[in-house]
Amino acid sequence: MDAWAATYAGAASFVCVSCAGPQLAAQFGKQLKLKTCINTWADEGDMPTWGQLGCNGFIILDGDRNVVCKQSPAFLEVRERAFEYVDTLLSSLIVQNPKPPSTAAPSEDEQKFDGETGGCGKAANPSAKRPLEELASRAPVQVASVKNAALDAEHERCAAVLERLARDKSEDAARAVLHEYEVHFAHEEQLLDAHLFAGVAQQDQTSGREGFSADAGARRSHFNDHKRLLDGVRALLGKGALSSAAIGQVLDDFERHADAYDGSYADRLESSLAAAAVVS
Repeated sequence: MDAWAATYAGAASFVCVSCAGPQLAAQFGKQLKLKTCINTWADEGDMPTWGQLGCNGFIILDGDRNVVCKQSPAFLEVRERAFEYVDTLLSSLIVQNPKPPSTAAPSEDEQKFDGETGGCGKAANPSAKRPLEELASRAPVQVASVKNAALDAEHERCAAVLERLARDKSEDAARAVLHEYEVHFAHEEQLLDAHLFAGVAQQDQTSGREGFSADAGARRSHFNDHKRLLDGVRALLGKGALSSAAIGQVLDDFERHADAYDGSYADRLESSLAAAAVVS
């Protein structure tokens, strides 16, 4: 958003709206070092009746504040093309002094995705040209604790099979990754639905239902990323030789997911589980 705001300065405004209070807006602005775009929040009693979080699309208005795009393509579904779509639409709307699409490389902070707030940045692809021989010598897969022994153990098993995949470069190793992913993601989703997302587990922000929920968007984005990671591993199967780009991307995607999504729920899940234990 900041890169866009700088590129289209004077021609378009870019606004980030937190629907979970000013504290979350401040956290988001600090984390992504927002300086150019407008970063604000909606008061609790004045929530929007429709909308979506950043990685599920952007709302675009014209110069007369008419909604010309209620939801642009989702980043989680089309990746970089989501940003290209916004650039193309903005260029068509700005009939006077149109601005060229931004070519600035995103910062390290902008490359991260904050699963709790639903913001997203352009994801890097550091493995695209990584030779296979470098995969085995890469640093071990790093996953920070989420303050839950069972989930931490599952993360360690995922890391172990990912390291095997980098070392062996085999379909057997890829199948082991797929198995650990399926077990872990199912358990994690069950815990989050029971303790964090119980009230929104069945809500779909694109269904036309009234109301807006930051948790509903966070849940959908997080679980959709699980599907994307599973698809990335499945893409390795049945194709003979495994490509360096595909293997490297699987490893990088897991670390990015664990850092951005899993790290965001750790404190809330710990508190919820502790409260449930006291009640029981």
